[in-house]
Amino acid sequence: MAAKRAPSVCLACQARQALIGRRRLTSNNRRWLETAVLSASREGVALRTAGKGTSRRQNRDDADRMQTSVAVNGDLPQWNLNQQQEDVHGALEGLEILWREKDKRIRVLNALSNPWPEKPPHRAHFAKKAADAHLQLPEANAARIPHDMFRKNLAQALTDKAARRILRAQLLRCEVPRDIVRVIAVCLTMSRQTQQHIAALHEPIMRALYRCRNNVDDMTVLGTLNGIHSRYLIYGVRFDPHLLALGLKFAARSRSLRNMKRYLRAVKTSGLTVSSNIFRAVIAKFSIGHRGLGEIRNGRWKKSDLLEVLTGFDDCRHLPPEQQYHLGVFLDRSDWQYLHGWVAVLARCKATTLIWQEWLLWKQSDARLRPRKLVGYGILTTSRERGDYWFVEQMAFAGGLKEAWAMVAEIGIDFRVAKNRIQLRLLDGIEHCPESVWRAQGDVLRKELLRKYDVELSKIERAFSVTWVPTDLDDEAGGHHILLEDQEEVLERLGADDFKLEEDYGFPYETIVSPRERGLHDAAELGLVDP
Repeated sequence: MAAKRAPSVCLACQARQALIGRRRLTSNNRRWLETAVLSASREGVALRTAGKGTSRRQNRDDADRMQTSVAVNGDLPQWNLNQQQEDVHGALEGLEILWREKDKRIRVLNALSNPWPEKPPHRAHFAKKAADAHLQLPEANAARIPHDMFRKNLAQALTDKAARRILRAQLLRCEVPRDIVRVIAVCLTMSRQTQQHIAALHEPIMRALYRCRNNVDDMTVLGTLNGIHSRYLIYGVRFDPHLLALGLKFAARSRSLRNMKRYLRAVKTSGLTVSSNIFRAVIAKFSIGHRGLGEIRNGRWKKSDLLEVLTGFDDCRHLPPEQQYHLGVFLDRSDWQYLHGWVAVLARCKATTLIWQEWLLWKQSDARLRPRKLVGYGILTTSRERGDYWFVEQMAFAGGLKEAWAMVAEIGIDFRVAKNRIQLRLLDGIEHCPESVWRAQGDVLRKELLRKYDVELSKIERAFSVTWVPTDLDDEAGGHHILLEDQEEVLERLGADDFKLEEDYGFPYETIVSPRERGLHDAAELGLVDP
């Protein structure tokens, strides 16, 4: 074997050697573009190729003799592009319906009063950025780095900055919980310095967990976060407070009493406080809104479990108050941001007694005794008016109509200031209206009662799919109902288990004992059983 020639120093010689040593391309014959035309006739099937002017004809006997996947029997159907067949047309319609309903969650979010934000338009490189444009964090859209290559790059990192850059790049590409766990497991099994690196990178871990929601449910994401928390405790790595707050949010999303207890205890033992933003965010994850966004994905909380999270866990009630770690421990009643969400979640649990206790505390608070003017536009211009109206509204939501009317009489609020749905709820308990309120606002209440009658009647008409047609006579105020839909379909819809005359989003459900279990618990005891 000849020795390899050393490269020449001269540039001309190098170019000549490159030309001589370059592999020449093989010359292949140029392939012609061939098009085939299949035509059907009574004699058989004709196949014509337009590439080189050749054609081949095959009769019916030859087609039966050859083992092909197409059987020719009689005349072949001739389809026109403008006239689709029934089976093809039905299949295309089914695909179109499936494509439209590929993501019902996004469709529901887009139909709300505050729809899902659209993707910002593309901006040129030198275009001026708008002042109200939202900042976006960078995302790694490339493919995930192979795990063996990631381990090799991390082991060969010379500086702390390079190691963190490698970890961040890998976490930004994780889309399933398994990838996140593998990255953290590699860091925890390496040096102590690498453990400190992954402990400081809480922000990429949080973004990776949120990215996993596109592929798995919230309970799986919460289980991944629980595993990370346990491994950090085993290896003595500091668990960042941001991850604790994230655990609280996902525990609230997943309706998990055990995990809420776990992370509330972790926050209490670490000596941290729950800020107003985190406090209201956790309460919002209970899905207490009247539109029920969280119920679409995760269902509802159980009322007894949610009351334990708010007021105290059953197995911790024997502890002194300073050792309790339920959500009410972190409540700051002097801050309206805390009190606003606290009263709202109590109302969704229909805890009228607890709301009344908060009302008594609110009447003696500095925010009500020494009110401040609010910055903004609206009818409620002071902190006292805002708080009083909020308690009336939430007490009406909780079903305490007698207490709500007592609040209206005490604060002297105008009935017309209340929202439409609050007026209708208060009018459900008009028998509890105090005499002072009726004397002062009797005319307004009479008009609102007539309007409520019209609203309730329209609900019934929509449920039965009928409409009212008045008469044309001027001297008679009458009319009749007409049907808008087949009554059999209407009755089937009304008889469904999930039918509701009006939506009741945001209220935790109460467990109803089945008739079989109720009979078992209520059974009378007779004589002793023979051993």
